[in-house]
Amino acid sequence: MSSYESSAFSNWYVEECCDWEGVECDPSHTRIHKIFFPHLRSDSEPWFPNATLFARFKDLQELELPGNYIGGFITIHGINLNFPELRHLDLSNNSFNGNLPIFFSVQLQMLDLSDNQFQGGIPHGMTSNMSCLLYLRLSRNNLTGDLFPKNSSLPNLRWIYLNNNHLSGTFPYALSKIMKLRIIDIQNNELSGELSSYLPVLPKLNILILGGNQFGGQLPVQICQMRDLHVLDLSENDLSGDIPDCVDNVTSWLDSSYGGYFLYDSWNKIDLTFKGSRYIYSAPPLAYLRVIDVSCNRLTGKIPIQMTRLKGIHSLNVSNNLLIGQIPSSLGNLINLESLDLSHNNLTGVLPHELVGLVSLSAFNVSFNNLSGMIPIEKQFGTFESDSYLGNPNLCGHPLQIKCNDSAETPPIYARAEKSVSIMYFAVLICPFFIVICLG
Repeated sequence: MSSYESSAFSNWYVEECCDWEGVECDPSHTRIHKIFFPHLRSDSEPWFPNATLFARFKDLQELELPGNYIGGFITIHGINLNFPELRHLDLSNNSFNGNLPIFFSVQLQMLDLSDNQFQGGIPHGMTSNMSCLLYLRLSRNNLTGDLFPKNSSLPNLRWIYLNNNHLSGTFPYALSKIMKLRIIDIQNNELSGELSSYLPVLPKLNILILGGNQFGGQLPVQICQMRDLHVLDLSENDLSGDIPDCVDNVTSWLDSSYGGYFLYDSWNKIDLTFKGSRYIYSAPPLAYLRVIDVSCNRLTGKIPIQMTRLKGIHSLNVSNNLLIGQIPSSLGNLINLESLDLSHNNLTGVLPHELVGLVSLSAFNVSFNNLSGMIPIEKQFGTFESDSYLGNPNLCGHPLQIKCNDSAETPPIYARAEKSVSIMYFAVLICPFFIVICLG
């Protein structure tokens, strides 16, 4: 036994096993059913613990050893074969390499091998022999090949995270058969093909993150049929065409209270861009978040009026596309919006004054369009920096160093206000004249 093993498991030799560090027993206090040692080692040198430390616990249901720089087990395949009752296996944030192991308990419900150095493809044995699996996380490895073999069968899968690998091929057909899926995160891979031809309608899906791939074709209208969708990230692909005008069919985007809080386990966390920065979200905030991100594609056409009815969303990012037309004034209806990015498009016209009604808005960007006229300065719009407006030569007013002249376009509400003032002023001037005539 290594010196580290001797210190980490130093009290594993006293008679009462239920008093051992990192151990939980069943209610009868006769069998160990959980071993939990998270992030104990600060030494970055790989550790190769002896599998016999754990192999004697035949009734073990949960084994969690994340963040310990484990480079492998002596006989790693043996460690899984010896746990017929294993339900949870978390070996994330370690230093495992080589091919993914394929020998797992058929009872396994949760498998997390993320943040390691595994290579090669996803073995068929991992996706066909675990009918009880609910949660699969293989993120941030060096995996290659097809996302899922075609004859995969994971009928009870709820949450799948395969992001940040080098997986290729199209959107996997195997996922179309899993009707209970809640989260799909396969961002930052090398997937391609026309997304609208492969994306299934998954009625229970809450989060779909496909950003950072090479998907082409039009935005799939199947999205409009997933009415419980909370987060949609299709950014950094090669999608084209118009934004579907059926987006207001997604009920959870219309009203942030729709569906309320849907249950997330502490396992679930996603990597998402929000307000221009990258964050990792987990429960409970993840349960309430409503996000649409279709940035960095080749989308054309106008912002559909149906998108201005999505009062439940917190972030809308359509930047770095080829959108045209004016910014709809009815975007001011999105009362829960905290982040709005319309930058790097071909939008024209003025900035609608109705946007100042977005009282929760704290991140705003319309830079590099063809907008003109006066910048609103009321409420939170007085806090946005000049970066929000750069690249629009005909915009003027604070915070830009361009003063507005008499010929500058003004948002309609300003024009209406100025017209009202003019009428009142005219009335004040001529009213005495009419009074004199009447009295005369």
